[in-house]
Amino acid sequence: MNTERVHAIDQQELQHLISVSTGFIDAYIIECYNQVPMLIPQNIVLSAQNSDTQVKTLSWHDVNLPVYAINNPNTKEGIALVIEGDEITQRFVLLCSEMPQGVRLRISEVIDDERPVDDAKVFQYVVTEGKQYQIPNLVEIQRQIGIAV
Repeated sequence: MNTERVHAIDQQELQHLISVSTGFIDAYIIECYNQVPMLIPQNIVLSAQNSDTQVKTLSWHDVNLPVYAINNPNTKEGIALVIEGDEITQRFVLLCSEMPQGVRLRISEVIDDERPVDDAKVFQYVVTEGKQYQIPNLVEIQRQIGIAV
């Protein structure tokens, strides 16, 4: 690999390559209110903390981050996951009803589901261990909550 290409790989791509090279991915299964659960890589979650669910922003390291809520609207307390973005200004909070379940999945066992995607915030659906999950379209979520991408 030439040095120009090596320097062009940013940190997130490098983390992705490291996790993919092992044949496994460490992921979180996140329950979503009235939706298929999300499946996201653990390495994009910077922090998890308890939070009131009736918030539009959350302060993290003295920065107010916009919130994307997927929690049950009837719960008063939830878990705020700080999600990494390509730039610091693209970080946001994914507000869940409970702490997501951490799993280690063999990449070859995560199968694309051909179910049509009718929600712009869903990148695609996958099936693993007989259960269906959504892979979120983080760029569309960022756009919806007002982050310039």
